[in-house]
Amino acid sequence: MPDKQSATTVEDMELVALARKGDMKAFESLVRRYRNDVYALCFYFTHSREDAWDLSQEVFIKAYRALGGFRGEAGFKTWLLRIAANQSKDHLKKRRLQTTPYEDAWRPPDTEAGQTPGEAAEAKEIGAAIEAAVSRLPAKHRTAFILREYEGLSYQEMAEVMHCSIGTVMSRLFHARRRLQHMLGPLELMENMQDV
Repeated sequence: MPDKQSATTVEDMELVALARKGDMKAFESLVRRYRNDVYALCFYFTHSREDAWDLSQEVFIKAYRALGGFRGEAGFKTWLLRIAANQSKDHLKKRRLQTTPYEDAWRPPDTEAGQTPGEAAEAKEIGAAIEAAVSRLPAKHRTAFILREYEGLSYQEMAEVMHCSIGTVMSRLFHARRRLQHMLGPLELMENMQDV
C-alpha cells in the first residue's frame, strides 16, 4: 500500500500535467493544497501578514508561468517552497528589511484548552522570545531552521529548496540550533528541539 506522501506526489504530478494543458481547476487544486505552506514560509521570512500575502500570490503566479519548466525531479511542494524562499529573500533584499517588531508577528492563541491565564501568558512570552531569537539568526541559518522546525521538511527537501548539499543543510541547521541554544539558554527552551 503506497504511503500518503507518495500518493500526494503522484496526484500533484497529475494536477501539474493538467495545469500545463490549461486546466485552471487543476492549478487551483494545487494552490488550495499548498497555499498555507507558502504563506507560512513567506511570513517566517518577512514577519508581515501583508507582505506574506502579497508574496504568496506572486509565488503562485510565478509557479504557474514556470510550470513548463517543472521537471519533477523534486516534489511539487519542494519546488514551490524553493520559489517562495527565493521570492521572500528577494523581497527582503529590495526592501532591506531585517525584522519587524514582534507585535506584527504570528502569535499563538491567548489561551488553549486547559490553560490557565498564567500559563497562557508564559507561553506568549516564550513564543516572543523564540520568534525574536529566530529573527536574529543569519539568513541561511534562519532559513534552515524554519524549513526544518516550522515546515517539517526532510534534509533532502531542504537541500533542494536551499540549492545546497545535505551536508551544508545539516551544518546550517546545527549552527542555527547552537545559536538559538545560546540565545535562549537561560529559558531552557531548546532542549527538545533536536532531531530524533
